[in-house]
Amino acid sequence: MTPTIRCIIALIFVMMTAGCSPSPEPQQPAAPRVTLELLSNKGDTAEAVDQIIAAFEERHPLVKIEQDAPPNMLKVLSMRFSTDTAPDLFTVYPSAPSIRQPIKEGYLEDLTGDPLLQRVKPEFIEFSQTQGRNYAIPYALEGYGIIYNTAIFRDLNLSVPQTYAQLIQTAETLKSAGITPFLFPDQDYAYLRKVSAVLLGLDDPDIIPYFEDVIAGKRHITDSPQLLRLAQKTLQLRQYGQRDSLGTSNETAVHDFADGKAAMFFTGMWEVSTIKRLNPGIDVAMFPFPADNPDDTRVAMQVGTAFGIPRNSRTAVQAKQFLEFMTTREMAQLFADETGNISIIQGVEHRVKENKGIADYALAGKLFRAADSPWTPSMQDDFGKAVQGLIAGNDTKTLMQKSEDIFYNADK
Repeated sequence: MTPTIRCIIALIFVMMTAGCSPSPEPQQPAAPRVTLELLSNKGDTAEAVDQIIAAFEERHPLVKIEQDAPPNMLKVLSMRFSTDTAPDLFTVYPSAPSIRQPIKEGYLEDLTGDPLLQRVKPEFIEFSQTQGRNYAIPYALEGYGIIYNTAIFRDLNLSVPQTYAQLIQTAETLKSAGITPFLFPDQDYAYLRKVSAVLLGLDDPDIIPYFEDVIAGKRHITDSPQLLRLAQKTLQLRQYGQRDSLGTSNETAVHDFADGKAAMFFTGMWEVSTIKRLNPGIDVAMFPFPADNPDDTRVAMQVGTAFGIPRNSRTAVQAKQFLEFMTTREMAQLFADETGNISIIQGVEHRVKENKGIADYALAGKLFRAADSPWTPSMQDDFGKAVQGLIAGNDTKTLMQKSEDIFYNADK
């Protein structure tokens, strides 16, 4: 057999055996990566949440979380619900009116009895309910109190006041020493609404049912002793504030307090982190706004961070996977330490000394919801403007009449 013929036969053999070889196994496609959108109204906690997201994604490479905290987030969320483009996860205020309409229209998943709630301190599960159900996983509290410059208090040998009368006496001592006792950002009617709602709730434990009755048209608000007391305290406290409080914005007040221009600032606990960022060397702490009787002192609190899921969401499994990770003791402790918020996840300690004075009250159950819990956003704005008018010179009777116009039978 010639070499040429042998080569031809060998080539034919190779071709035949190649045709009989089994085909390679088809490669299985990789599982697709799921991207979740977390829409948040908590810009001040975004950095801490991003840290948690990064840790989650490291352990769960097939899930990506994109956090967005736009201005007017609650209005954005309402629009997203109405256009059937709800985010995969979102933060809500469980006690606020802003959540009630979306619940009524069936946009939120009912999480009552969900295993995730077992990680929440039991006493705060009911506290975070809306109409007797849990439509969000409560995560942390936020509230109001008086931030004070501890160095000024120490220099004047001042103690934390335990009653409202002692608070006024403390302000007198500060004023006599040439120190501005309080800063009030009265240019911002939203601020005035918030602190006024706190004072109303502190003085009357039944203030929310009272306003619910007024809104339902069951009673009138004219000559309300609750509003009369609020007006008296508001005007008395302004005697110890800076000049032209109506010309001071909240941003200016925060900067001025960080610069040491006043001894006290009645506001939300979240401002502590801003003040410390502006002036890392300032030494501040918080105490509850004191009641007339020390035994009645409580702190105004709400569940400020809670996570909801859209009803019938296609990414509910991944969303709950993230919430399961976020509610671990390790991640909840990170959130509390970084933000100063008061965690209500079991096993987490409150370590932020600056607001420990009000955190201790809240975690001991000495807390209440502010009066604006049943108020709609327009009611909130209008009432803040009415209090602003009182400070500008309107009499108490005008405040009463404006409040009647705002709230009476508004649910018709």
